[in-house]
Amino acid sequence: MIHIARNIFFIIKDSGRNIIGALISSFGILFLIAFLVLYLSFRDSVKDYVETNLFGKLAINEIKIFPKKSATDSFFSTASAVSGSISPETVKRVREMKDLASTYSVIRFDYDTRLRGELMGQAARMHVPVFGMERTFFKGKDPYWKTFRTAEPLPVIAPRFVFELLNNFLAATDLPTMTPETFRGFPMTLFVFTEDPKGKDIRNVTECAAHSFTDVLNLPGVIIPSDFIVEFCRKHQNDSGKYKRGYKYVMLVSSVRDVKRLPEVTRKLKSFGLAVESREDIAQKTNRVLEIIDDSSLVIIGILLILTVISIFNSYLTIVYTRAHKFSLKRVLGVSKIRIIFGFVFEAALIGVIYGALGFFIGTSLLDYFGKNVGRWIPALQHLYLARPGAGILVLALALSSAISSISALVPAVFASNINLFKAMKK
Repeated sequence: MIHIARNIFFIIKDSGRNIIGALISSFGILFLIAFLVLYLSFRDSVKDYVETNLFGKLAINEIKIFPKKSATDSFFSTASAVSGSISPETVKRVREMKDLASTYSVIRFDYDTRLRGELMGQAARMHVPVFGMERTFFKGKDPYWKTFRTAEPLPVIAPRFVFELLNNFLAATDLPTMTPETFRGFPMTLFVFTEDPKGKDIRNVTECAAHSFTDVLNLPGVIIPSDFIVEFCRKHQNDSGKYKRGYKYVMLVSSVRDVKRLPEVTRKLKSFGLAVESREDIAQKTNRVLEIIDDSSLVIIGILLILTVISIFNSYLTIVYTRAHKFSLKRVLGVSKIRIIFGFVFEAALIGVIYGALGFFIGTSLLDYFGKNVGRWIPALQHLYLARPGAGILVLALALSSAISSISALVPAVFASNINLFKAMKK
């Protein structure tokens, strides 16, 4: 142990004398690590930006699943006439798919439903399809999503085009138009008609209030909390003397875990006998662009790596030649080949660590500079947030730079340990 410790001490001492002169041999690592830091940070930031601002806004990873309908089926038909629906068994199969991160179900009353409202002293009651949706679906899509719950008055979400129609009506009657905020809380009454054993209508009345307007679901009717519909149907399932579920699954909205698997997921859903609406083409093109960026960056890193290794290799061969006399003297004095190789590689690894740290901080500084100015250079990326690399990237930079430098110096180190003693002494 004492002998080993003494050898390590002399290796460190000897390396310290030569390290300043050898720094120039691994200078290329500085650029490699700086580029690597920029690449990793840019890649993660751009990926998050694309997923949030592109995938999120365009809902590329979101798919809408429908039953296969005949030409006569329509959402506007009376509830009893609609034959297109998704069976509960199929809904269960879809929910169990591992490729889907979440699945929300749109249900519809299988009863006659009407909505009554009064505006400017004029009241109207009309047949309106009533759909149900889970509250959490609107998280991030509706600022008031938390209040979309079964309560009195029952919240009602209307399609965006209804808001436009109301404003058109107001404008046509020379009345001032309104904002969605003004319509919030607008009172309405929901009528759901069930049947008694004799076939007579039973009118069920629920007080409602306008909650918001949405365009994330293109439904030709209003949306209320789905748990209200489920509970209502459970209470009235035997009103007619025969069991009736009271609602149908008319659409599922799912998000795919991995957008790259969207084509496979679509094919599987279609094999269930379902119709699927997705942005598959946009997803494929977007993924292809990201792959091209990744491939191009990896090629650049590969070229820098090869040039760096060649540069270090040639520099250390030159060092071996200039220190040939010194290495020969060490061999004459009994220094082993292993000690010479280890000392040479240790020196290279130490230089690699130094350049790795410098490269990391240069890359971080450049990243800060880009982050402050990228919005001014490219306005479309003004919301791009470039996250600073963490401790994990620093450790990776130090380990990678040390490995590259030491591996590049390994062959020259072997040459140094096998220098012909007599030829070196003659020089």
